[in-house]
Amino acid sequence: MIVGAGPTGLTLGIGLRRQGIACTIIDRLDAPSPWSKALGLHSRSLEVFAAMDVLGPIRKASRVLKAVSVYGDNGFLFELDLTSLDAPYPWVLSCPQSDVEEALIQRFKALGGELVRGVELLDFTQDGSRVTARIRQGTAVQTLHSDVMVGADGVGSTVRQQLGLGFHGVEYSEHFLLADVDWESPWRSDSSHGFLQEEGLLIALPLPTGWRLIMATDAPPDVPLEVSVFEERLAPILGEKPDLGSPRWISEFSVQRRLAQHYRRNRVYLAGDAAHVQSPLGAQGMNTGLADAFNLSWKLGYYLNGYGSGELLDSYEQERRPVAEKMIYGVDMLSRASLVKLPLLRRSRDSLLKLAGGRNRLSSRILRTASQLDVHYRHSPIVTSGPESDLGWRREGPLPGDRLPDASLKSVRTGHLHQLHDLLRKPVHHLILQLSEKPEYNEKLVLYAFSDRLGQDYRNRAHLTVVAAQHTPHAEIPREGTTRIWQDHEGDFAKAFGHGPRLWLMRPDGHLAYRAPVGNADHLLEYLDSVLGRRGAD
Repeated sequence: MIVGAGPTGLTLGIGLRRQGIACTIIDRLDAPSPWSKALGLHSRSLEVFAAMDVLGPIRKASRVLKAVSVYGDNGFLFELDLTSLDAPYPWVLSCPQSDVEEALIQRFKALGGELVRGVELLDFTQDGSRVTARIRQGTAVQTLHSDVMVGADGVGSTVRQQLGLGFHGVEYSEHFLLADVDWESPWRSDSSHGFLQEEGLLIALPLPTGWRLIMATDAPPDVPLEVSVFEERLAPILGEKPDLGSPRWISEFSVQRRLAQHYRRNRVYLAGDAAHVQSPLGAQGMNTGLADAFNLSWKLGYYLNGYGSGELLDSYEQERRPVAEKMIYGVDMLSRASLVKLPLLRRSRDSLLKLAGGRNRLSSRILRTASQLDVHYRHSPIVTSGPESDLGWRREGPLPGDRLPDASLKSVRTGHLHQLHDLLRKPVHHLILQLSEKPEYNEKLVLYAFSDRLGQDYRNRAHLTVVAAQHTPHAEIPREGTTRIWQDHEGDFAKAFGHGPRLWLMRPDGHLAYRAPVGNADHLLEYLDSVLGRRGAD
């Protein structure tokens, strides 16, 4: 059972249904919220949506943003070019949360998921075998049983409160106003715009139609909301007072920075805003929740299907909580820098931003961090490498826990082009056997052995893909039964991973579980048995 039908809960539900897990989502609202709420979908989230086969409808409902533009008191400071990202989706999609949720709901239901609205979670208990929850629908109170429950029920999470977990942090003193308006802006419509004004921060975000305006204000929260305050704030930027018309949505909010003490207590988990909340600057909140769900879903799916151990479930908090902690700290620094008011500090900040914008390597690092492409789990207890993996090639290719880069590959059998990330559409581990340019006998032996062993013992958990070198003649590429044989089409794979022969084990979330030279094949099988073996098996 998942509590909360926001983007995090729906993504988790889709991930579970992809693995055949019976799943019910409950939500206290009678209908989805019509408001746009969160907007920005970063590159890593688009990879997640592509894997779940939901990116198409979301992209249709979005505007593509290719840049981030920042201005200070004296005009333009710098621009970040999102298209410079080395990723399948080098941009941000501006998509109202209501449209994201609609696409996720349709996918969840198409997979056989059950979504029940107008349901309030009252309380729950758990024991060694199940979670028992009391829910209220209208005036009727019912009891539901589930193997596992996940609280994706937002900042005021009932699940977190019932677990008695701390939600430590602070609340910012600043107050923010938000308005979605149908307005013809003079700025480029494929970029977000941030104005670090003396009067306070102003952000302008292109919507699929119109613009979202967000401004910091010292006005007390009880002042009536009027679009005129935005017109007045825009006047010195534009040189004249604009006519924004009647807003589609106008709202106000304050900002908190909080992190749950733990993400799990026995059979109950937290994800998304129930586990972490931060300033909206940088659009990290929803994206981090989506990544929580993508990480947790495959682990719960494996476990509920009888594979793995408590170590697999423990790894969710061990991997995801440090990511949120780092993200909250970074967004906090960004927020404080954006809201500085002292003239001397403002001048220093603007000078540093202008300098940073002119340095490509620094800009690239900022972009990869913001897009969450650099998130890794190198310290996770469930990722590792073979005993000979450090011999001569440690710095070539991703390390255990890293997100695997994409690469263009061509099927040896059909000639069709594929991307490495296409494998993620199957929610299993993918063992990638990278061959050398002239495959030797031991490589062929490993291919035959894995083709047989994975098909027999790990059919529902690990699939084999062979990647031949770019210039290996087709006649010299070994084949085995129905094993997928792809060739490094343009050298992308070798550029990102180095040269073979090697073994790469990609998890269902696209992160590297294990890497080793081909000579460590036996150790890889031991790893599969220890992490993904059937519970109770000898």
